Amino acid sequence: MQPIALYYDQSGYVETTLTSKSGTSHGPAGLMGREVAGKEFLDALLRHGTWTELPALTTGETAKQSLAQLCREHPSSAKRSRRLRFFDAARFHDEFLAQPPASVLHFPNLADPSYAWARQTAPPHRLAFSGVTHTLCSARAIQLLRGLVTDPWEEYDRLICTSSAVRQMVQTVAQTFADYLRDRHGGDPRPRIGLETIPLGVNTERFRPATAVERTTFRHTLGIAADEIVILFVGRMSHHAKAHPFPMFRAAAIAAERTGKRIRLLMCGWSPSDAVAAAFRNAANAVAMNVTVDFIDGLDSSLRFGVWKAADIFMSLVDNIQETFGLVVVEAMASGLPVIASDWNGYRDLVAHGDSGFLIPTWSMADTLPDLTSRLLLNEINYDHFLARATQTVTVSSDDTASALIQLCENEDLRRKMGDAGRERSVSVFDWSHVIRNYETMWNDQNRQREASFETATKTTALPFPAAYPPLDVTFHGYPTKWLDDNAAVVAAADAVRQLDLLLTLDLMTHEAETRSADRSILETLLHVATAATTVGRLAESLQQSGVRDDQVRATLAWLLKYDLLVPVDEAD
Repeated sequence: MQPIALYYDQSGYVETTLTSKSGTSHGPAGLMGREVAGKEFLDALLRHGTWTELPALTTGETAKQSLAQLCREHPSSAKRSRRLRFFDAARFHDEFLAQPPASVLHFPNLADPSYAWARQTAPPHRLAFSGVTHTLCSARAIQLLRGLVTDPWEEYDRLICTSSAVRQMVQTVAQTFADYLRDRHGGDPRPRIGLETIPLGVNTERFRPATAVERTTFRHTLGIAADEIVILFVGRMSHHAKAHPFPMFRAAAIAAERTGKRIRLLMCGWSPSDAVAAAFRNAANAVAMNVTVDFIDGLDSSLRFGVWKAADIFMSLVDNIQETFGLVVVEAMASGLPVIASDWNGYRDLVAHGDSGFLIPTWSMADTLPDLTSRLLLNEINYDHFLARATQTVTVSSDDTASALIQLCENEDLRRKMGDAGRERSVSVFDWSHVIRNYETMWNDQNRQREASFETATKTTALPFPAAYPPLDVTFHGYPTKWLDDNAAVVAAADAVRQLDLLLTLDLMTHEAETRSADRSILETLLHVATAATTVGRLAESLQQSGVRDDQVRATLAWLLKYDLLVPVDEAD
């Protein structure tokens, strides 16, 4: 029996969009991080895996031909004698489960519980499953995580968490639901599936430091002068589903002003619509007027893979609960670039602060939008609005970003030192050759556990939260650097009232307004109250006295914090 079989459909392993449509300002929003990760994983499994035969459970003839072509055209096919065996997912019981060709069936995402239920129809312990986490905040993903308690997973099954924050989130959701079941029905409900923390990997041969000729050539192609310092962002340009650009734009503007350097910001990515693309441009023009900002089509593969060669610094300030790892961060480190990244969920596992880059503090307002997850479950709001409202409660410190950026802009040796450290870290930790070994070790461990078929106990603790999908500050408690409660001290920025007038005119900063107070007079009054340092609780009382609804109070304060109109006192200091 082979150690591993692959569940294969194109959506898990094939990038749906490689180039944008000619003549448009953006491409389709089809290129997602999970597609890139799946494609890279399969490439690494073919390149570095020690297997000689790979069974594949495919979702139809098209999927079968797709995998066959990928393997046939892969460079490893000329170096090793290997065999593919295909099985039709539509005939899983008869063709696969009856006589399993492998000890573990691996999924490119959360393993489908339907197969765990189907396994019960066969003699016990015939087959183990493994799957990997990507985005986990959708209602469907949360349903699957609740199923870790109630679906028939075994100790020898594995859910691979790509970061420590994701592992904590998975444990929180599953344990909360287990506690609910215990309270309602008694007994000892608990998740049995094993959790494994394995990062995504990077191809350090494809992503590598640019040579002097490559750097000069690509900068010339983009019209970049020799004395310009280039900051690079790569990824989806989506303020509600990826990273709000405000702290990046503001930090770049501050760095340009204080250093006197010519700073150029390359935004290499794609937007979900023309309206969002226009909003990004408008925000850049309004917030970073003294910075040259270029928007580059990241769906053009030649640009997406080449733009790293022109950069001096990489920046990604993700503030979204949809993020779980941050593949572009390890790609930047492999490319020898110093990284400025938000201290947010999976990102903090990647960057060694002060060594390979800087982790920028983040904070979220406690007790904000406690009914948001319920509204998603009830379909009162759709997934996009859910993400938009959630991200409006998260702040990334633009002042700390500016400080880090200034240090890197003024110190070429520091850029080089951090870039070298990042390259070394990517090669020694995140290169796919190491990651695939971790997978193979896990698969072998699963097989040993499956054969032994033993059970382990899990300690449970009751939690007084909605079990189906706990509030943001419970489910995603480990994501921000800190949470601000009623005792947190804050103060209004010196130019807060003037900046308020500007921010209220920008679409990118005023969406989801129904969740908070958008009354300018109320906001201005509150900022005057906060001229001297005060507490979140005192400002909440002031908003309530001004007639703001209780369910809008903390969202209003979170909005003021997000756009630097209020700042925590320790940040202001």
